[in-house]
Amino acid sequence: MANGNIKPTHWRGMHLRMKPPTQAETRRPRPLAMAVKWHPPDQPWIKVNTDGAYADATKKGGGGYILAAFSAPLEAQSALEAELLAIIHGTNLAKEFGRPIWVEADAEQVVKLINSTSWGPAHTRRAMTRIGILMRQHTIRTTFIHREGNKAADYLAKLGLDRTIFCRMSAETAPRMLKAIARMDEMGIPNIRVHDEDRE
Repeated sequence: MANGNIKPTHWRGMHLRMKPPTQAETRRPRPLAMAVKWHPPDQPWIKVNTDGAYADATKKGGGGYILAAFSAPLEAQSALEAELLAIIHGTNLAKEFGRPIWVEADAEQVVKLINSTSWGPAHTRRAMTRIGILMRQHTIRTTFIHREGNKAADYLAKLGLDRTIFCRMSAETAPRMLKAIARMDEMGIPNIRVHDEDRE
């Protein structure tokens, strides 16, 4: 054993007094929690929080954007394309303010795609071309936020799944739930994100 190797001869005459398990022990995942908070943009940026939703059952897409409150149906073939189209709609609406545009989305894959040199899958290339044109014409940055910090846009995107026309909401016409979410964001109240370490 001087060289650190244990051989079967070293165990001769020894008896194991514990019963080895018959199957691998399953370890329960430990839930982890973190606070996620929406932050207003620094000057002179204008922040557009977007989200896209897609329902496989109905093959319908919906988009939501918080600049003012908008909800709209989207002609998308996947959740990825719905997210990209929501960003296009939100960015086009933000152009009228004439300020640098900060797009914040809760789809990490989409943010990485936009910030890379890739065009993504074939069915998203038209949307990626439109985003590329917007980024050449305007100062635009795109960042990721967890869904818990993007609740208002997520809520609007899901509303968009059931809409047939573009809908712009005011403080008077916005749903009560949306007003509550926006008010919590304005007050800086964080949402708690709970996930399993094995899934991250």
